[in-house]
Amino acid sequence: MSQKIVSGEQYEPAFEVHLSDIIAFFRKYILLIAIIAVASAILGYLSSYIQTEKYTAKTILLPEYSAAKSSFFALAVSGNNTDGPGNLTPDLYPNVLESSSFGEYLLNQPITTQSGQKYATLKSYLAKPSSPGLLARIRSFFSSNKSATLPHGPKLDLKGSGVLYYSKEETALISGAKSMVSASIEQKSNLISIESELPDPVLAALLVENAKNYLIDYVEDVRTAKLNQQLTFLTGRTEEAKKRLKSAEYALQSYRDQNRNAFLNVARIEEQRLQAEYTLAQSIYSDLVFKQEQMRIRVKEERPVFKVLETTKVPLTTSSPHRLIMAILFAGIGAFASLLYIAIVKEKFHQKLMKG
Repeated sequence: MSQKIVSGEQYEPAFEVHLSDIIAFFRKYILLIAIIAVASAILGYLSSYIQTEKYTAKTILLPEYSAAKSSFFALAVSGNNTDGPGNLTPDLYPNVLESSSFGEYLLNQPITTQSGQKYATLKSYLAKPSSPGLLARIRSFFSSNKSATLPHGPKLDLKGSGVLYYSKEETALISGAKSMVSASIEQKSNLISIESELPDPVLAALLVENAKNYLIDYVEDVRTAKLNQQLTFLTGRTEEAKKRLKSAEYALQSYRDQNRNAFLNVARIEEQRLQAEYTLAQSIYSDLVFKQEQMRIRVKEERPVFKVLETTKVPLTTSSPHRLIMAILFAGIGAFASLLYIAIVKEKFHQKLMKG
């Protein structure tokens, strides 16, 4: 390695690292690095036992829709209008389980724990007294002096305004309930996966089943909401037409009973008028009954079908912590830390680099 002379000054040769230097370095310290890595792996494996064990319950759904929109009967009923009653596609289903309404629904569901203890609602289970941890105590100490955004006292009455008001406690409970369940979808196959990871396997399975029922009912309600409104309207008009038909029939028969032997033209004209009114009422009633039955069939056809590919089961094995992964992670961190220690403290590579 030659020396360089610039403007009368003599420089030391630059610090260079060759492959032979790296091989020699690892030969010298490979045993120390291996011992630290193994010790770190054992430490990571043992520390996994300190973490809370969790179980994952899961169900998989395949949403399907009938071909009612393109069928001949549906086109005849709807007058060749192929617009669907709803626009809630499967890729939006996971968003349904992220709403506050779903959180409220979960809080009102009865649950049973692994120990067999039953609670009237999930809210009562979450609100049970428990000893706060160190982190919770520190957080409550710093937040005890902060004033709330809304004044304490009686709950605000906002009925009829369309606005919901939750207290801090209710907001925390709803957020906690929603976070217990997650949903995802495979874009290619449209498979809906609903899962819950909790320390209690029975509770996790029950929450997954409740989430599945909520999703199915919600989608069904959205898909058939417009048709149900039309069915309700037709049902009301059918009842009115039925009353009108009975009234017209009673009026016609009463007039005939009172004018059996009448041969006057005026009497015949009145009977013809009552007969025409009865015929019209009968025609309107028959037409409404037919449309009502058609609408009931459309409601059934538009109702979405969910095929359960994976039934919700109580998990028997833990899903976390992953002890092997933690051991490998700790081993990698230990090996990297030992390399830094050797390079900086023992070999002082940073000083050689600065000199070079």
